[in-house]
Amino acid sequence: MPPRFCALLLLASQCLASAAGLFPFGEADFSYKRSNCKPIPAPMLLCRGIEYQSMRLPNLLGHETVQEVLEQASTWIPLVQKQCHPDTRKFLCSLFAPVCIDDLDEIIQPCHSLCEEVKESCAPVMSAFGFPWPDMLDCSRFPKDNDLCIPLASSDHILPVTRE
Repeated sequence: MPPRFCALLLLASQCLASAAGLFPFGEADFSYKRSNCKPIPAPMLLCRGIEYQSMRLPNLLGHETVQEVLEQASTWIPLVQKQCHPDTRKFLCSLFAPVCIDDLDEIIQPCHSLCEEVKESCAPVMSAFGFPWPDMLDCSRFPKDNDLCIPLASSDHILPVTRE
C-alpha cells in the first residue's frame, strides 16, 4: 500500500475511534464502508412480510453479505415465533435488513423505545431458554424517538384504548 494511503487510513481510523459512540455498535471498520441497497432475499424468513423490499449492507450488526445476513437472521426466527411482542420482527429486521432508501446515505436505526419495548417483553422469554439479552441489542445504542428512527408500530398494547 502507498504510504500516503496508509496515513489516510490511520487518520480515518483515529477519527472514527474518537467518535465511536456515533457509529452503530462501535465498529469503526463498518462506519467508513459505503452502504448499498440489496433486495431482501425471499429465503429470509425473519423479514418475510416486512413493509419494504430493499435492505442496506453492511447492516447494523456489521454483516457485509446477504449470505451472512441469511445465516445469522435465521437464528432469531424462534423468538419471533414465540410472539413475545408484536414488533419483534420489525425490530430484528431493522437490524439485520435495515430499510434502504437510495437518496438517504444514513442508516435508519430502530428507535430506543422500540428496542426497550421488545426487550421488556422478549428478554424473559430468552432467559427462560437460558439466553441473556445480547449486548449487540443494547437499547442505549439506539436513537431517541424524536430522531430519525424506526418507531413502535402501535402503542395500543401499552395504552388503554378509549371508546366513546
